[in-house]
Amino acid sequence: MQITRLNIERVRNLKAVALSELQPFNIFYGANGSGKTSVLEAIHLLATGRSFRTHIPKHYIQYNADDALVFAQSASERIGMQKLASGEQLIKVNGDTIATQGQLAKLLPLQHIDPQSTDIIDHGAKPRRQLLDWLMFHVEPEFYFAWQYYSRALKQRNSLLKSRRNLTLADLEPWNKMLSDYGEILHSQRVSIVEQWNHFFQEDLKQLLPDLEILLEYNPGFHTEQGLLQDLVQQHQKDLERRYTEYGPHRADLRLKTGGDALRSDAADVLSRGQKKLLIMALKLSQIAMLHASNKETVVLLDDLTAELDVTAQQRLIERLSQLGSQVFMTTLDHASVLKHLHDLSIPFQLFHVVHGQVSLAAP
Repeated sequence: MQITRLNIERVRNLKAVALSELQPFNIFYGANGSGKTSVLEAIHLLATGRSFRTHIPKHYIQYNADDALVFAQSASERIGMQKLASGEQLIKVNGDTIATQGQLAKLLPLQHIDPQSTDIIDHGAKPRRQLLDWLMFHVEPEFYFAWQYYSRALKQRNSLLKSRRNLTLADLEPWNKMLSDYGEILHSQRVSIVEQWNHFFQEDLKQLLPDLEILLEYNPGFHTEQGLLQDLVQQHQKDLERRYTEYGPHRADLRLKTGGDALRSDAADVLSRGQKKLLIMALKLSQIAMLHASNKETVVLLDDLTAELDVTAQQRLIERLSQLGSQVFMTTLDHASVLKHLHDLSIPFQLFHVVHGQVSLAAP
């Protein structure tokens, strides 16, 4: 859905924001601390149920308020969320209450591109696994179902491992079987999607880092040649000692390798900080391209564009997002530079000035 109207209430210093006639590109400028990023945070909250800045609701709900509200409307959909300080939430789609965040996420595929962050490359497997599973969720219809069942089995197995020291293989057999069945399904789905994704990734990589050869390598988190069930059986004693499940898709990783076939290195070890930022953009742009090829358009949150990217990279990113049909919500301290790119590329936009939590339409 392309958002045409957005209302935000009680998110950080945004007391009451009402935006209408939103365009493919929406630019928010103002001084540091004015509330620009809080607009993006509110959209992220609506689409995912969480903030990209904190896991604690009372930290983004306005001081002394009990809740925060975010509402968005497109030509055909109306979606809203009320987030309580307790962490509970109420989600509505076209006036009807829905049970899960997943239903809302399907309506509003969202990518957050933070040019300052290199966490996906530098901070272990979890952010890379989350990046892959975002793509899985939106392009593989059966993924969410398999992941739910796998997660339930994993939670039960880990709970048993923590509660009892004398578990036998027979005690764990039902959970081993369930974990193995759904784990193998997840693995098969991920292998297929990574193969498809790599084609899109190579295209965007050529545009942003044309002199580098980087490959996506999927590590499944278990020994595929013998199967997950055999790993669970063989690691029984070690899992008892560790008190958690060591092998399975929950331990998978997406490794980024640079160099020729004979000698490959982790991208984290050899790329500069600037190259890492461009690599992350190539990863996320290629995901957006893959959704676009399936007739699914993505809402993109782009925070502080001009602070971290040079003019050429800024224009390439804006042009590519426009080509992919993305609706973009962007913050910047240097709106003049961004407006020049948009004018040069003939991209429709709205400009908003943010001052002390007040958001107003500005003349371009």
